[in-house]
Amino acid sequence: MRPRRCTQGLVLITLLLSACAFILDDLAVLLAAAVLVCGLVGLYIHFDRKFRAVVASVEVKRSSERSQVRKGTTLQVATTVTVSVPPGMKVRIQENLSPVLLVQDGVTSLTAEPSPSPVTQKMLYRITPAVHGEFVFSGISLFASDPFFEDDIILSAERFSGPGIFVQPTGLFEPAAHRVTAETREIEKMSVLSGFGIRSLREYYAGDDMRRIDWKQSAKHNKIFVREYMGVMNLPPLLIVDLPWRGEGVPGRDFDRMVAAVAGLAEYSVKTYQYVSVLLISGPNILHFIGEEKDLERCMTTLRKWMHPVERATHLYRMPDRSDLRAEIRQIDGLLSEERDPDEARFLTHLRRSYQTGLQEQRVLAFTGQVIRTISPLTIEEIYLFTLGSGDISHIRQIVRQAQTMKIRMHIRLPAQRDPAWCGSAKGALRADTLEAFA
Repeated sequence: MRPRRCTQGLVLITLLLSACAFILDDLAVLLAAAVLVCGLVGLYIHFDRKFRAVVASVEVKRSSERSQVRKGTTLQVATTVTVSVPPGMKVRIQENLSPVLLVQDGVTSLTAEPSPSPVTQKMLYRITPAVHGEFVFSGISLFASDPFFEDDIILSAERFSGPGIFVQPTGLFEPAAHRVTAETREIEKMSVLSGFGIRSLREYYAGDDMRRIDWKQSAKHNKIFVREYMGVMNLPPLLIVDLPWRGEGVPGRDFDRMVAAVAGLAEYSVKTYQYVSVLLISGPNILHFIGEEKDLERCMTTLRKWMHPVERATHLYRMPDRSDLRAEIRQIDGLLSEERDPDEARFLTHLRRSYQTGLQEQRVLAFTGQVIRTISPLTIEEIYLFTLGSGDISHIRQIVRQAQTMKIRMHIRLPAQRDPAWCGSAKGALRADTLEAFA
């Protein structure tokens, strides 16, 4: 229990009166000091009783969306707290969360005012587990105060804690995928372009789009047939929003411009194409996906809920891609063919061996697999990726490469104030179709 300023002032007055009574040898002044001491003791006992009554009245009910999640998955938690607050006191209650449970947004504390009846309030927030394992909500912290004293206590009993969350691990790389091969070429899943209707079928000519092949008719007649459509519809683009990491210094003006640009393009897509698809990421973390949403109001509500700096459970930290490693090996081979110094040749040979080992051991990133599974079912021709361009861009390179593999045009939009030199280097590294600025 800690005294507040009122109590500290009364204690100071008591000490002054006691000193004056000792110096002046005045019994009346000493009696006044004794009365103040008795009053402070009475206030202490009264506050202690009220504080114990508040603690005894606390009831906590907590629920989460799921009891089992993957590491890096965001889930919502709702905590309902009921407490009786006597007159003259203020009570503040806060969740005790483990440091490995990253709070993305929401309310994790509440304040209860004095009321003749029990007060019930609700805390609603979203968390992202950053470490796998089994975790239990460890309870709440209660802080109570009146004009004279204040005190706090951690309530970690069984009725204040729980439920448990089991967080399953997730690997950085995808497990080896089973692929069906025909002769020497791998057959991957391809999306078929849609139109108003199929006009006719014709034999395949060199240069035709592989996504137009009618595989059933080709297998039936032992020839490759291609669909010809009556008219190809204009397809809405996929919006990918790369939300900034909360640990970075995020320029508020640039982030507000990005939010406005995303909302404007989403509204245009709904009004023009009747629906919109939005993929929300933060680095190599898939946060949320809005698939072919036709309700503009519901889409804007979801964007308002998610569009803010978030915590990242996984970082790539400029992880080299397989194509990057191959390029490095080719460059080292060229240097080795011209190198005459034995020491430098030995160093280049060791470096090549390291790159070759990494190339053999590296598999498809889990983030890349998630992006492929998200984009593959969609019928799209363009992707607009919004990012502030801060920090590592390895995850953006993964998205660009998958879009190029699927023959989807990629447009990356950055703040208008971005350094032109950075834009030039990023455009060379990302190799996107366009690198634009949003105002």
